[in-house]
Amino acid sequence: VINFVRTSSDVEFKANLGEYFDVESLIDYNIFMLVCCGLDGMGKNQLYFTYDGVKWLASAYDLDSTWGLYTDGGSIVAPNYSRYLYEDYAFDREGNLLYYRLEKLFPEEIKARYAQLKTGALSMGNIIGKFEHFMQTCSKDLVAEDYAPTTANGAFAGIPSQTTNNLQQIRNFIASRY
Repeated sequence: VINFVRTSSDVEFKANLGEYFDVESLIDYNIFMLVCCGLDGMGKNQLYFTYDGVKWLASAYDLDSTWGLYTDGGSIVAPNYSRYLYEDYAFDREGNLLYYRLEKLFPEEIKARYAQLKTGALSMGNIIGKFEHFMQTCSKDLVAEDYAPTTANGAFAGIPSQTTNNLQQIRNFIASRY
């Protein structure tokens, strides 16, 4: 798979990507990372799953640098944060070659899929609604306990985003990003 991504011609990549990856899952992952501003989701925080050892599906994890929260948790990035500032482009890197080529060679497919997703699962109202539901489900006492010095020997007591990253910040970020 890695050799294919690295060495195939553009024509081969476009024609044969589906032999190695579930292309729709790659497109969905790419769109989701752009919408949620997944700063390190293109560089290191991605998983791939396979059912047959041949074709891979993309999946996200470790979504702590999303919805405006900077990777160290200490600040909020601008809603128009550029794709070229994401982790995989940092330090003059060329970007994640898989997604770089996907963006370059599948622009119409990405645009068409985004048109579908932005009216449903990735609509602004749906995303905000999911956060609101989660916040109603997760009581303030549980959140406070998460940051308490008695939880995990105080490992989470110093998280800088405790006061900056909240439901209103997420709502504002999503509305501005859209």
